[in-house]
Amino acid sequence: MNKEIEINLGQDNIYTDASGIRQMLAFYNECKAYFDCTINIKLDNTGWIDGNLCAFLGALVYRLSIENNLKFSMDAKQVSAKCNILFANDFLPITQDENYYKTNSCLPFRGFFPNQKDDFFNYLDNDLFAHNAMPKLSRAIQDELIDNLGEIYGNIEKHAETELPFFVCGQYYPSKNALNFTISDLGVGFFKKINAQKSLEIKTCGEAVLWAIAGNSTKPDVPGGTGLKGLNAYLQNNNGAMQIYTGDAGWCSKTVNSVLYPDGISSLRNNYLGATINLEFNTKNLNFRSL
Repeated sequence: MNKEIEINLGQDNIYTDASGIRQMLAFYNECKAYFDCTINIKLDNTGWIDGNLCAFLGALVYRLSIENNLKFSMDAKQVSAKCNILFANDFLPITQDENYYKTNSCLPFRGFFPNQKDDFFNYLDNDLFAHNAMPKLSRAIQDELIDNLGEIYGNIEKHAETELPFFVCGQYYPSKNALNFTISDLGVGFFKKINAQKSLEIKTCGEAVLWAIAGNSTKPDVPGGTGLKGLNAYLQNNNGAMQIYTGDAGWCSKTVNSVLYPDGISSLRNNYLGATINLEFNTKNLNFRSL
């Protein structure tokens, strides 16, 4: 008989910040102790999870499923009462009252293998940029953003050293005038390749993130890593934000030059083998400057 283990997803509400990522990594590390069983994900201490973070949760659960042969379940009544966004964005299948959960605030949870470029770009066109809350961008700016997102995809396809899928999800938050879009992969993360080329200069995951954000690249065939730099510039110019989580480091553009995190880097306390990038578009901004 398949053994079932109950593990709490978090110890508090889970938001798109270092605290939320730490909680989910703690859940991941607790699950790693088990093999060949079913993990019942509990929400006893969690009354909210940012819907876009389903991309990160999906990546963690996928890795556990293939490396530890774990299956996962959630109590539908508990999800309905506390975090029904998990139904609304297709993270969990709906078996009843489907119309009750439908909402226009979600960008659906999806997974793409690195060779599914067309499917990923169709998602960008049909789900992200076509979302009702997304600012009406000029075609030129939209194409520029898609090019930068395409570079992030290219990094996963060619440089993340993985054939595992990456996951995307998004959520509109009207009270914050924000639309968050998150991409999570299960590759080698930022540090390994950057440290291999810049071992004397780059000695931590945080330093690797800052190096990449500055527009540097490990790819010999391009002049620089314009994707992250360009996305960050656009979001900064338009009152948005960006977060990156990889290895044991998190970076948030909102905390740069703060007293606690002057370079925007904070510790995740656990290691995440992969990279998660969150883009926060300001939906209230009416003057959309290019990158």
